[in-house]
Amino acid sequence: MEDIVYMKAALEAAYRAAGRGEAPIGAVVVRKSDGKIVGVGENTREACRSATGHAEISAIEDACSRLGGWRLSGCDLFVTLEPCPMCAGAVINARIDRVVFGAYDEKNGSFGSVTDLSKLPYNHKPQVVGGIMREECERILKKFFFDIRSRRKMNDLKFIPVKTEEQINTAAKLADEIWHECFKGIISDGQIDYMVDMFQSAKAMTKQIQNDGYRYFFIHRNGVHMGYTAVHEEENGILFLSKIYIKKEYRGNGYAAKTMEFLKELCREEGLTGIRLTVNKHNDNAIGVYKKLGFELTGEGTADIGGGYVMDDYYFKLNVTER
Repeated sequence: MEDIVYMKAALEAAYRAAGRGEAPIGAVVVRKSDGKIVGVGENTREACRSATGHAEISAIEDACSRLGGWRLSGCDLFVTLEPCPMCAGAVINARIDRVVFGAYDEKNGSFGSVTDLSKLPYNHKPQVVGGIMREECERILKKFFFDIRSRRKMNDLKFIPVKTEEQINTAAKLADEIWHECFKGIISDGQIDYMVDMFQSAKAMTKQIQNDGYRYFFIHRNGVHMGYTAVHEEENGILFLSKIYIKKEYRGNGYAAKTMEFLKELCREEGLTGIRLTVNKHNDNAIGVYKKLGFELTGEGTADIGGGYVMDDYYFKLNVTER
């Protein structure tokens, strides 16, 4: 029970590190005689630009400073991730009695995963306990590294203007593919074919771009057009989001949110105050995404688009504020 109490204290330090953009690893040193936490540490590698800025090193140094000596006999170390070789060595050199860690480190762990320094013939052999609050410790690490990977993906994301005849033809083919995939079961196949021909064919896109003031952008990453978006600036200072479509295999990765950030920045640069859009009333997935992105319902309506078809839509709007 006491181990969990102290591991929670280490987790608090890990969360503080995460809040500063550091790897979320925290550690505390506990004096066993009275149960007092005498050292606290968290990762500082990025802030200090130091390879030694690990949570364990910081906690050990803090304890040594408070207790007035380098020997930490009678103390235990609690850390959210299995120590690396450097930190395991520091534990041995500080004569720490026991190490309790949460998550195992299969790449660098030196108290059991890759190697076990506690079993080598050094002049001090700390007791080691692993896996305390493992799930909680792993969860914060997984989230941190997932966010890093996501940011890297987003940093590769580009919004390429559609201008040339070749680009327009490519966009039209992309639209035909996505529309038949996206609206299947929402509107009839006949209406999908009709709307693609009327509004998203190469001929229709060319007219929109050259005559009607529409701007199209590919949503592009690593050589692949994953989708596209189309906008039109209106006289009332609002950006009309005419189209935002992403291919099925790329959905759920935050690309719609990143596209919206791009469009909001476009609004700010051009002095526009909001973004409006229309969405089919039965397109539940899209409606959910727009609400999550901050759009608010402003109305609904039905428009006759010819060919015996209508668009039965909700109207949404997002206010764009200055940074």
